[in-house]
Amino acid sequence: MSQIATLKTHARKLRLGGLAESLETRLLEASSNRLGHDEFLELLFQDELAVREGRTTARRFKSADFRESRSLDGFDFSFNPGIPRDRVHQLATCRFIAEARDVLLVGPPGVGKSHLAQALGREAIRHSHTVYYRSIFDLVRDLAASEGGPAETRLLARYLKPDLLIIDDMGLKTLPARSGELLLEIILRRHEVRSTIMTSNRPVDEWGKLLGDVPAAGAILDRLLHRAEVIAINGRSHRLAASIADTAPSEGAPTKTKSKPRQPADHGV
Repeated sequence: MSQIATLKTHARKLRLGGLAESLETRLLEASSNRLGHDEFLELLFQDELAVREGRTTARRFKSADFRESRSLDGFDFSFNPGIPRDRVHQLATCRFIAEARDVLLVGPPGVGKSHLAQALGREAIRHSHTVYYRSIFDLVRDLAASEGGPAETRLLARYLKPDLLIIDDMGLKTLPARSGELLLEIILRRHEVRSTIMTSNRPVDEWGKLLGDVPAAGAILDRLLHRAEVIAINGRSHRLAASIADTAPSEGAPTKTKSKPRQPADHGV
């Protein structure tokens, strides 16, 4: 076995897979550029760190369980010019996570709230934060499947652990009994400790109806709005515009004409 092959074997036994993969390339680079030992080792360690960071990021994306792959680069701010682009990009720096502040995106369906929430979640992962995404439908299923006992404790831990929790689509479903209470517990225990992003297509003053528990809704809002960044999004619906575009006849396509209804035969009486 050659010396390089032996070094690679040792590296893999030490779980230095990134270093093992780049070893030959770095040896050639060191020889060609007459690198010192310290420079050569620094490059090898950088390669190993890059591979490990890539794996960690991939695991965090998988654990986040995003519904869709959304990014800020893919968001069309010009479609609804009223969306505060500067505030959104400020949130993308993830300073709000470091400060354990919350974000509330409110507006009618289709204006891009879910896109922005998931895009901010992706930015959080790129800033080395852990993220967990749940729609309100996911949350209801989770709570129903783990009501009471150890399963509920494990569920709460899953919701409390990430640096950023995203609860999407608030307002699309009225929560069943006890869900409001458990959601309140999650918000209370995360408040000023870890960050939460929530999206809602209903005004916050209607949350009492959604939760079936007006006092709980008031308590949630008190905590959520205390140090939260609230962004109201209004304007046209992306989904509605896409639907209209899909059904519109293409340019030059023949237009179907309505045929006149057949007149019934006159059989007399």
